[in-house]
Amino acid sequence: MERKAKTSFGARLIVGIVFTFIGIIYLAVGTPLYFFLPDRNSRIFSSVFGGLGIVFLILGIVFLILEIQKKRRCSRLLHDGNYITAEISEISLDYGIRVNRRHPYVVICRYRDMSGTVHMFKSRNLYFNPGPLLQGQTVKIYVDGKDFRHYYMDIDEILPKVIRH
Repeated sequence: MERKAKTSFGARLIVGIVFTFIGIIYLAVGTPLYFFLPDRNSRIFSSVFGGLGIVFLILGIVFLILEIQKKRRCSRLLHDGNYITAEISEISLDYGIRVNRRHPYVVICRYRDMSGTVHMFKSRNLYFNPGPLLQGQTVKIYVDGKDFRHYYMDIDEILPKVIRH
């Protein structure tokens, strides 16, 4: 069975979907108005309306492309990347995000390379407390060669399957 890389459902994906949707609506309304309204003021209004639609559509598509690239990179790292083993150093709440008045948990891992440099890695958002399940564990971090900027923490490998009822 081929495993899939899991990524968070982030703000960039939501903004991309919303901006693309708004851009399509603005273009669908603004373009016909430009051709069917006879006076100059109406054409200026419909041009601005359609222009905003183009801007929203382009921004939305850019955000969606960035999210697709992130998902593909994580999948590529999971299947083709080299992994390092890092120790779990901290499990904390991410106060920068709040969903339904709850902050997600993140797992922070530490890896010391041969030169003595400490690298810190952060997991995707987890919406349950994984603390009791991860005491004293290590986790695989898939990296792209020696470049640690792009990584995928395979936190699902060590977490048991959790079903909320």
